[in-house]
Amino acid sequence: MKSPEERITELEQRVAYLENITRRAAAEKPKTVRQETRRPETGRNVLAESRAMNTKPAGFPPNPQREKERGAEGQDSRGKDKEALVGKYLIGALAALLIFIGAISFIGLIWNTITPLIKLLIISLAGIILTAVGFWLIRTKKNAITSIILGTGAGLVFIAILSANLAFHLIGNNVSILLAGIWAVFFILSSRYTNMFFTTVIAYIGSYIALLLGLGLMQGDMELLVMIIFATGISSVMIYKTFNSNRTELIVSILLSILNYASILIRCYFDGLFGARQLLESCFGQSVVIIILYVLMNMFYNIIGKKDAFPAYIGISAVTTILTILFIANLNDNYLHTSAAVCYILFFIINLIQFVLNNVFYKTIEKWLTRYYAVILAITAMLINIELFKVPTGIIIAALLLAVSGKVFKLERQLLLTALIILLDSLFLIFSHSGNLICSVYGIIQLGLMVYVLRECVSLRKYSHITVLKIIGIAVILMNSFGIPSNIVNFINVPYLSKYTDNAAGYLISVAAVIALLKIGYFKNWKSEQFKFFGANDTIEDDKNMQTLVYLFSTALYFYGLQGIAFADSVVLQLIFVLAATAITLIQSRTILSGNLRNKTLMGIWIIIKYLILTWTILWSFSDLNGISAAYSLAGLIVAIVSILVGFKLGNKSIRQYGLVLTIVMVAKFIFVDLIEENSITRVIALIAGGGLCFLISLIYNKLSRSYS
Repeated sequence: MKSPEERITELEQRVAYLENITRRAAAEKPKTVRQETRRPETGRNVLAESRAMNTKPAGFPPNPQREKERGAEGQDSRGKDKEALVGKYLIGALAALLIFIGAISFIGLIWNTITPLIKLLIISLAGIILTAVGFWLIRTKKNAITSIILGTGAGLVFIAILSANLAFHLIGNNVSILLAGIWAVFFILSSRYTNMFFTTVIAYIGSYIALLLGLGLMQGDMELLVMIIFATGISSVMIYKTFNSNRTELIVSILLSILNYASILIRCYFDGLFGARQLLESCFGQSVVIIILYVLMNMFYNIIGKKDAFPAYIGISAVTTILTILFIANLNDNYLHTSAAVCYILFFIINLIQFVLNNVFYKTIEKWLTRYYAVILAITAMLINIELFKVPTGIIIAALLLAVSGKVFKLERQLLLTALIILLDSLFLIFSHSGNLICSVYGIIQLGLMVYVLRECVSLRKYSHITVLKIIGIAVILMNSFGIPSNIVNFINVPYLSKYTDNAAGYLISVAAVIALLKIGYFKNWKSEQFKFFGANDTIEDDKNMQTLVYLFSTALYFYGLQGIAFADSVVLQLIFVLAATAITLIQSRTILSGNLRNKTLMGIWIIIKYLILTWTILWSFSDLNGISAAYSLAGLIVAIVSILVGFKLGNKSIRQYGLVLTIVMVAKFIFVDLIEENSITRVIALIAGGGLCFLISLIYNKLSRSYS
């Protein structure tokens, strides 16, 4: 319960505040002109009031002159407030500063002629007197001048305590630290009577200087324990004093306490570095400090969580993470002397515990904390895999933790972050070229988790990132189609296997995956109510955003297949590439002809050219024909006939026309190129067959053009 003196002080402050409001209201109140008149019939006095108001009756324009006068009055009032602020506070502060400088100058004149004890007494008495005067004045009337007097006095006392140890050598290190701690605790508790957090900050500054002094003079584990007790005492009193007060003051107290323990931990990290003698023999004190740091950080999260805030609290998480790294590094170098893998696992466990605590207790700020710690866990998982398996993969573990936490704790699903981690781990897999089967295990987990992410996106109706997730999904599927077979082949390590074996297997799996995705409607519009994740979706419209992706991926697979056909060193592998390349070519043609691009001229050209290139590549890879062989012209005519037939069947004019153009080009090749070749039975047969094919094209046009018309 508050004392009578405190109540009187609080009442005076409220009265002053109300007087200030009253003065401002009087300055802004419209002026009233009263005129006294007498009605003849009643003999009564009547007050006729004429008010100078901002508003006028409807239809009357505002009076510019009156508006100008009112603006001038407002500016004059504000100018007087600023003038009073400068006169009361700024000039007063300058006066105190000049007096303080004058006193220091006077002391400087006689400083060298007095003994150390007298010097200490002067500083101490000045600090105590100013503290007492400031404390008394601040109880009477709280303003900037009284705060400055109080702060100056407290600072002088701290300086006196430290000077007695460092400059005058009148007291020992422990006594100096103890006195500074007592003075800091006294000042923190005195804020209860001054009702100013300013006194707590002053006390903390002095105690922090004393803490730095103690850390600099530390000689062993006992001194470290004293510093921990000192910092704990100051932090406990400070947090206890502000626990039930203003939220901002409590946050500042926690942050200042974190600074105390961070300073201790950093000092311990530098113990024994740069050739210095190691002073600490035990890691117990440092372990206690890191635990206290995490307790303070969680207190900070709990307070911040009561109000939606910008994720600046991630900065505290980053500082704590750095301090944890320093702690584990110092622990391993000076005490445990274990492997790097053990250190990474210890760091992973610490962050995993904090990850779980965030999901359980801090749900209002969980989203950003989950993202931060998921990234930390992913990096740590990769380092563990590099150390244990010599492969930069395994960050899929962090994605698994995200999926499990969202499901178990009923939190917002971090689908995009999970998908990005899967994509990054898939990239590590395809470029690792490792023979360790753990990579294939991670690859299978990636595929399963990617399916889960896409399914959750559909079931939860979260379509804000649906296009990005689908792109990541097909990229992961295609990369793992190559990465997993490559890892298995490297694991088998059979000498007689062709170096193109894993490429052929991966290419076949990727083409089969694209066919499966088309069958289940992967490239359809998932926002449709009729869409089913594992079902036939033929009646649903195509996703316009995904059509370009289909063409790009299928074209890339087409050219990859051509490369495999041309350079594979085994007939079996060449046949695999031929089958898969033909399948992807047919799929792309079907997609183009069934979509909105079927009547585009360039699409017709592309369809014919890709079949021609595929045919010539197959001929070149399975035979020893030279570049001007008539067999290529014959193959071109076959492609032209098929194109013309397809063009008639589908009613696509561009395909028919470019089939005719291809026919003319192949005939020209027969005449101007193939005749240069040495005369042989092969050339004779090719020329006769080419003529027959041209005659067949003519018959097709004679028959089908009439029916088409």
